[in-house]
Amino acid sequence: MVAGLIEAVAIHLLVPWQWLRVTLLVATVGSLIAVVGWLAGRAVHPHLVTETELVLRQGSAVVATVDLVEIGATRLIRRFDRTDEEVRDGRLYLPGPDGTVLDIDFRSGVPIAFRRDEPTVIMGVSLHLDDPRAMLDRLDAVRT
Repeated sequence: MVAGLIEAVAIHLLVPWQWLRVTLLVATVGSLIAVVGWLAGRAVHPHLVTETELVLRQGSAVVATVDLVEIGATRLIRRFDRTDEEVRDGRLYLPGPDGTVLDIDFRSGVPIAFRRDEPTVIMGVSLHLDDPRAMLDRLDAVRT
């Protein structure tokens, strides 16, 4: 968002043609709206722990629903190397802008539908959460 604001100022100062300045400004505002929408989707539709399952979301889409009995281990691990959502080596990464903060391993494979691809089986997930300690406490409270 900061880059978009800097871009808007730079366009106003550097582009001499009014028609091009307006066109680029409209494109910049559109991209800022898209970024705000993406961030709002993550805030409005967070991951969810119910009495029996963990619901993993990617924006408003449900990626996987995992029975709590399938959760084996949970660890606070900060990773900065993954910033794109992906499945790699049997693990689903759902990072934020600065990586992941919580790893959850499953006892057995969990099928997921990720990016409209064929169903994939994962053995764990790495998540970005605003409050990973609260998620750990919630998972521990519900699993016991």
